[in-house]
Amino acid sequence: MARVLIVEDSPLIVQMLTMVCQGAGHQVVACERFGEVSQAAAQGVDVVITDLNLPEVPDDDTVRALREIAALKHLPMIIISGRPRAELEMIAAERGAQGALSKDEGMPVIAAELPPMIDALVG
Repeated sequence: MARVLIVEDSPLIVQMLTMVCQGAGHQVVACERFGEVSQAAAQGVDVVITDLNLPEVPDDDTVRALREIAALKHLPMIIISGRPRAELEMIAAERGAQGALSKDEGMPVIAAELPPMIDALVG
């Protein structure tokens, strides 16, 4: 069982991702604001799922901003956004994230692919 940090500004997406992760047996800590991340990360997490575009993020590079938080510096990250998956995978590779999922593919696809992705990253 992994402790998953979800960083997403949409309460609906947070709720859905939380259900998917908890349904797969993982514990979830969620933040809807970037300013809450340091405190949440201090609770100890194993993997981060983050929206690519968050308000309040310096330089519009969410992955880099999260990596500047000591507790998250070396953790696996999965980006999730409403862009095509191929584009997100390229962005993930460029920014040092270990996975990417597109919100455009819908929750059934995310629900099927996210748990094994988490397991592979923290297993």
